[in-house]
Amino acid sequence: MHEEAKVFADRAPSGPAVLIPAFTAFALVVAADYFTSYELSLGAFYVLIILAVSWFCGVWWGGLFAFSTMFAEIQIGLLAGNPFSDEAFFYISNGNRLFCYLLIAYLASTIRSLYEQAQSAARVDFVTGATNSTGFYEKVAVEMERHRRSRAPFSVAYVSCDYFKVINDGLGHREGDRVLRTVAQTLQANLRLTDIVARLGSDEFALILPQSAEAEALTVVKKLCGQLAGSMAKHEWPITFSVGVGVFTVVPPDVDRVIAFCDRLMRRVKALGKNKIIHRVYDPDEIDTPMPVRMRAIR
Repeated sequence: MHEEAKVFADRAPSGPAVLIPAFTAFALVVAADYFTSYELSLGAFYVLIILAVSWFCGVWWGGLFAFSTMFAEIQIGLLAGNPFSDEAFFYISNGNRLFCYLLIAYLASTIRSLYEQAQSAARVDFVTGATNSTGFYEKVAVEMERHRRSRAPFSVAYVSCDYFKVINDGLGHREGDRVLRTVAQTLQANLRLTDIVARLGSDEFALILPQSAEAEALTVVKKLCGQLAGSMAKHEWPITFSVGVGVFTVVPPDVDRVIAFCDRLMRRVKALGKNKIIHRVYDPDEIDTPMPVRMRAIR
């Protein structure tokens, strides 16, 4: 489902792709308007063009089409002999229509802006401000597609906060939220702009490290763990971190297998005593077999 949403977003037409057919459609409607009776209004077709342009290209382009429509309709009306009892009525009528066209352009672009804000908010964790699980799935799908095009490796790290329950149950959910925000802020402050931080569950975070092979991913993760340990010590929180790092030089057929691979690594750290890093290069032939892994204690 997450991948389908991403594909739909990728296939949505961009501004430049809309303008050429919009200008073409506008010219055809103007021509049809000119050759038909002035009493037969084609205003609905103009409105559809203004709506499309305003939605995909913004209010300024929508306004330009609104004024162009008004200019065309005035010229066609003058050529038709201005069939009004008073010339002032002709211009008042067209002025009213221009107001409606401009209002349509403004409302369409505003609704598009609010829609995009809602889509963005739906992919943000409200406690930490990091990407949520929905956004994480979509961004992993993007990295998988990037790998299929360029063959560049990428890594995904699962980070679990050990002993988080001690804070959350002992000191309250407000203090637990402070821990989560501090973890998210520490991760975000020490990653590249292209890296992604996501909160997946109660005390679990995930990192997407684009174009990062095994050595680079481990260097980044070890540095992050050091920064996290410092942040926890500063607040005197008894939190350590169990980390599973999956390195993908080839990609599984779907996002769920990426997630499952990294989740298994993190849970193995938990089983082996916590506060360590386990990393593994993904091998599609070993996904359902016991995984030989390399483990590092966090210093």
